[in-house]
Amino acid sequence: MRTIRPYCRRLFRLVCLGLLIVSSTATGAASESLNRSFELGDPATNERADNPVSSDAFAIDLNAMSTAELLESGLEFAKRGFFDEAVARFDIVIQRDPKNLSARNNVAVCHRRRGETEAAIEQLKKAIEIRPNQAEPYNNLATAYLAAGRFDEALQTSYKALHLKPEFAACQYNLGHLLALRRDHVAAVMAYQEAIKSSPRNSQYHRDLGDSLRALERHEQALLEYQAAIRLGDGSDDAQYREAKCFESMGRLEDARKKLNDLIDINPGNTEFLNALAVVLWKMGHFPESVFVLEKALKLEPDFYRARNNLGIVLYDLKRYDEAVNVWRQALLLKPDYAPAHYNIATALFRAGLSQQAADAFAKCIELDPADALAHNNLGLVLYEMGKPDEAIQSWRASIKLNPDLAQPYINLGHVLHEINSAKEVKPKSSDARPDS
Repeated sequence: MRTIRPYCRRLFRLVCLGLLIVSSTATGAASESLNRSFELGDPATNERADNPVSSDAFAIDLNAMSTAELLESGLEFAKRGFFDEAVARFDIVIQRDPKNLSARNNVAVCHRRRGETEAAIEQLKKAIEIRPNQAEPYNNLATAYLAAGRFDEALQTSYKALHLKPEFAACQYNLGHLLALRRDHVAAVMAYQEAIKSSPRNSQYHRDLGDSLRALERHEQALLEYQAAIRLGDGSDDAQYREAKCFESMGRLEDARKKLNDLIDINPGNTEFLNALAVVLWKMGHFPESVFVLEKALKLEPDFYRARNNLGIVLYDLKRYDEAVNVWRQALLLKPDYAPAHYNIATALFRAGLSQQAADAFAKCIELDPADALAHNNLGLVLYEMGKPDEAIQSWRASIKLNPDLAQPYINLGHVLHEINSAKEVKPKSSDARPDS
């Protein structure tokens, strides 16, 4: 009797934030990036001065000031985060001269900083009407569109800016950021590389290029970019964390552990760092230590559902099966649409011989993440176990369609079709576990 061999290393998913550094939502990442790059001339920032301007300064008769004085003082207020005062000055300039490009652009910057995206878009459109052949307003408009979630318009406007000014580093960077948010990391890498050609010492460009390279699993190249960002002055813990994640992906687990331990020494309450360290310890086979670190993270952040999922995986490897399933169910109470926990519960149910419940759990996983090729593959295994070969074949074909490079469904489908054609009975083995770090 021939059996189906699922041909996967491990079935469980060990989930740890990392690759797109989706440690924040895409919207949050976009907002952070826009606040750094949305500018024309002098940039405005969210930081107030250590010594804020006194209220006496607000009592000045603005109408008595010259246009140049209004523009200069408006920029100073914007730099300190006093956007109301800045807008008041730029508005007077616009009243005097509706075609003043600097005032239009800078008031748009202030609107954007205050979260008034639509107002920023309108001002930038007017700025473009004033000077349609200048690239900078198009770049700023693209970032405003991105903040508003109007991705297609942001993309078109970025390309317009680059048509006007091909070697525009900030625009190439913003284009890369937009493409990365759309998960087109191949194109994002090209845009970031163009930005670095024009501005090779910008650490932010190197860091974000590293993120897209890591999303493409080009970990060695990503590591070089992160290290370049650090050399160029990015001394943030986040840069060090990215470097640790590269070490982990490259199999340099001891380097990853050392880097994460150093970060945790400085930030003992950072649950993301603790979770990442637990993943590395699990990969090194240090299960009790991994449990200890995950439990510490959960004491600090009880709602950290990814850490709960990972704790379940380590407990399962320690053969504490009931505890593992309970922990996964806790993760689902915190986040019912969390596909990895559904996947892991499905695996445990299948191994326990509860095929119908496993099929339901795999189906729920696929409902939440329809592009999960391995979930389709493993659902096929369960369906075959239940005596439903036609449905199993459909699942394996769906898996192949989703990921033509995945070997497992080809092997399973080939075995079953061969046995069907040979009129022989076949019974598959249960799936091995797999990580998803």
